[in-house]
Amino acid sequence: MTPATRIAEALRGRSHVLLLGHVSPDGDSLGSTLALARALWTCGQHATVGSADGVPTMYRFLPGSERIQTALPDGATYDAVVFMECSSPERAGALAARAAGVPLWVNIDHHVSNSGFGDLIDHDPAAAAVGELVYPIVREFLPTLDAGTATCLLCALLTDTGSFRYQSVAPGTLRIAADLVAAGASVAEVYEQVYENRPASALHLLGKALDRCALAEEGRVAWTVVTQAMLRETGAVMEDSEGIIGALRGIAGVEVAALFKEEPDGIRVSLRARGRVRAHVIAGAFGGGGHAAAAGFTGHGSLDDVVRQTLEVVQRELGAVSES
Repeated sequence: MTPATRIAEALRGRSHVLLLGHVSPDGDSLGSTLALARALWTCGQHATVGSADGVPTMYRFLPGSERIQTALPDGATYDAVVFMECSSPERAGALAARAAGVPLWVNIDHHVSNSGFGDLIDHDPAAAAVGELVYPIVREFLPTLDAGTATCLLCALLTDTGSFRYQSVAPGTLRIAADLVAAGASVAEVYEQVYENRPASALHLLGKALDRCALAEEGRVAWTVVTQAMLRETGAVMEDSEGIIGALRGIAGVEVAALFKEEPDGIRVSLRARGRVRAHVIAGAFGGGGHAAAAGFTGHGSLDDVVRQTLEVVQRELGAVSES
């Protein structure tokens, strides 16, 4: 029996399933969580989707996103919880505490750094997106896929593969995408909603962030910051910082890109790497995680201190790669 079948059988008939994605939600986490929730809803089951940081504007086109909750009702009970793309329970943020006492924990993830928690685990670091792992689970509930659920899954695949251009894309990734398009999802529509529907404030913020871009380690490292002052100056919100890290990674010769975001709960750090550099090792030094090519963590202390400490670890990782 495959992990997908075991999970589907365990969830089938549960009276109330709680589905949690990670903080700073992306298209893969949201799309995959909504796809599984929609499958449960279609089968008449009670399922609640929680996102501690809500739903960024660019993903609000996803069918069912209006039902995602940032706070859960007091007294609500659940008989299963699904952690979607969370390398550890803590990645679900403030909502992780609501999983305490839930009898069944399901862990679906593709991060290299996953801690292996939970009663049922579907963990495959080779998967290009967690949507690849959720797809067969959804099909256990929905032999005939509807267009809305297909759109959620296509968003998961498209966003976590860099629009199908990352090295993680395999033949199976494209076969799933073809099935989703056949079910009514549109690559053009998903791409437009996510990447071509940005407010002007996002471009102003990008300009300020790029203006503050710094290079280190003879051009092998690029980094910049997004501060609360920059948000006020541009009229942007933190979700408008989406895309900045990709611009840094696109600089010729850069092996590590880092974006430092000043948030109320700390400094959230996004990392991108190429070649043999391991972003998840850098993030792991600060209690974070992710993939070799993309990872993140939340740092504590002043912005300057977090930047300095991160660059020190980046330097060590670059040295280890050079020596190997």
